[in-house]
Amino acid sequence: MDIAGCYAVIMANSLIRKISAMELEEQILNAGALMALIGVFFPWVGGEWLGGESVTYAGFSFYTGFMGIAVLLLELFILLITIIPLTGGPALVRKGSKDTVRLLVSAQAAILILASLSVLTKTTLEFARMELRFGIYISLVGSLVALLYSFLRFQEKRRREVHNLFHHPEEETFSQNHNPSIHSVPQERAAPQAPPPPEAPAADEHRFHSP
Repeated sequence: MDIAGCYAVIMANSLIRKISAMELEEQILNAGALMALIGVFFPWVGGEWLGGESVTYAGFSFYTGFMGIAVLLLELFILLITIIPLTGGPALVRKGSKDTVRLLVSAQAAILILASLSVLTKTTLEFARMELRFGIYISLVGSLVALLYSFLRFQEKRRREVHNLFHHPEEETFSQNHNPSIHSVPQERAAPQAPPPPEAPAADEHRFHSP
């Protein structure tokens, strides 16, 4: 193996380790985007066209070709937002806007796939020998997964922003300095207990003599 091949293997292993170290939600989000992207290359519709010709169309062809290409580019953009910084490249979007951008992009991709599904369903009703294929279902499931976890990441971001807005470290420090009751006070030394009183001497036994 040449130097370029060794370098590619090292970079791939490093990227895999970085992806494995990401949060679970991030991994599922990007896996959903990758699944939707791959689904575009699989058949979306197929069957017997006019004249009895057997045809199969992927997501970027047939009546929904433009929508399939748009879905491909949108899902690829979601993946690049994560992959490029992991490989040492510049961030495509600012860190503070990443969750918002991914939510908007994944929502748009999901809407386009649903629109494509509607168009193809109408086509299969008009042409009885045409039917939907598994590719569009793969893309739909992947896009919905990416949309769901993009929404969860966005909600988590909003929750952190609200928490930081109402809980400033300076305010906590100020409150601690002016409220000594919240400081940890060493436990007061227990007062020494008085020694127990001495035991009373035993009473002398008196012998009673009968008269």
